[in-house]
Amino acid sequence: MQDKDVYEPTSSENSDSDAVPIQNSKKVWQLNNDQLAQKYQTNLEDGLTTVEAKRRIDRDGKNELETKKTSKFVQFIKQFNNSIIYILAAAAIMTFLMQRYSDSIVIGLVIIANAIIGYIQEQQASNALEKIRELLVSKNFAFRSGEKLELDSRQLVVGDLVNLEAGDAVPADMRLISADNLSVQESVLTGETNPVEKIEEPIYDRDLHLADRKNMVFASTAVTSGSGLGIVIAAAGDTEIGQIKDSVKTVKERPTPLMKNLNSLGFGLSVAIVIAAVVLFIIGYFFDTYSLPTLLIAVITMVVGSMPEGLPASTSVVLAMGTRKMTKRNVIVKSLPAVETLGAVDIVNTDKTGTLTKNEMTVRKVVTPQHIFDVTGVGYDADGSVDFSGDLELSQHKYDWQQDDSMRQLVNIAGQTTDAQLHFENNRWELNGEPTDGALTTLYRKMTGENPEVDEVDSLPFDSAFRFQLV
Repeated sequence: MQDKDVYEPTSSENSDSDAVPIQNSKKVWQLNNDQLAQKYQTNLEDGLTTVEAKRRIDRDGKNELETKKTSKFVQFIKQFNNSIIYILAAAAIMTFLMQRYSDSIVIGLVIIANAIIGYIQEQQASNALEKIRELLVSKNFAFRSGEKLELDSRQLVVGDLVNLEAGDAVPADMRLISADNLSVQESVLTGETNPVEKIEEPIYDRDLHLADRKNMVFASTAVTSGSGLGIVIAAAGDTEIGQIKDSVKTVKERPTPLMKNLNSLGFGLSVAIVIAAVVLFIIGYFFDTYSLPTLLIAVITMVVGSMPEGLPASTSVVLAMGTRKMTKRNVIVKSLPAVETLGAVDIVNTDKTGTLTKNEMTVRKVVTPQHIFDVTGVGYDADGSVDFSGDLELSQHKYDWQQDDSMRQLVNIAGQTTDAQLHFENNRWELNGEPTDGALTTLYRKMTGENPEVDEVDSLPFDSAFRFQLV
């Protein structure tokens, strides 16, 4: 990655202040927080303003890797790239030269109809896939004008302040300004199978390999544990993965086994039919059964009639039908021939979280040393109450949780150990944050009627490895 860094080291390199700007002095991993904020023209607490973020995305474009798109004209022309079509085209040309225009036109119409059918089927499948891909854009939490917003990764720009949690996909190359037990899986870039522990402090080595940049995270990697906060320093094609993509543009695609078999079948049939036609022509010529023009027309008719000209079109239709059926079941198929591979699959392993479930969590039961309570209400709505579990006599009296020291302490902890935010949108409460934090925030709101005010000093984010959280 090429960085145009503009800061001179200070007398105390471990200090985060008193930076003296001069040209070409530091790499991005060497910069302290103040220098990062100045270099990328951002605010380390509030992030970019909404207006500035819009200006940058208009200037630099969306944060997505550009895919090589084949023009519709080229896609249509590709339908003619088939050995069967070549022979039919040769037959059309021969009949035209023999002034058998009606035969030439019929053969030409067969060729064009075959190409149109194949093109239409591929376009319909491609359009269906594009709609599904739109649903798969990853989302991340970023700070804009002091608000924590959930944004599509495509909307992030250089200078954005992005929050990372365990399970998140890193949306862009970022320099970390905060890292709490943060580990990132970077095998896609470095080949290292073990997650890499990240830090937030500057690293003062002048030259660092990618794997040694411990205070940076990169697009296409994944957060395995902990949490962090980083500034986007490169997006889209300027990221490390974007540069790799540019370097492999010349890699040729290999045909699938199905396409290999179809090509072999078409070529074999074509060769066999041509050989048979040549043999029949030679026999007819030497025995002088017909005149030469009549013999040629008879042989061409035999070739055209024997050619499986519908094979490419029928294959496209069958594959497109399979692709559309898979799309309706929310299965992504990148290309038509890939349906064949799916047809050979016996077992599919899937992750249900967020797919078969709503990815919402709600506190339903609270246990204290004295009592067990049931919490009513669904989702993140504040409507709900707390009742004694299984105790009919106690349930008849209105419960004052403020009189229960254990319950009061537990509710206070629930409110103070979460950074989730709830916003009322589209006639429902929407969560900005993790579902676990959302459940605790909702419990606090049900009990107090207010949103928690968190005065965070430091934190140990929740992680499935140790299953607790400290703030």
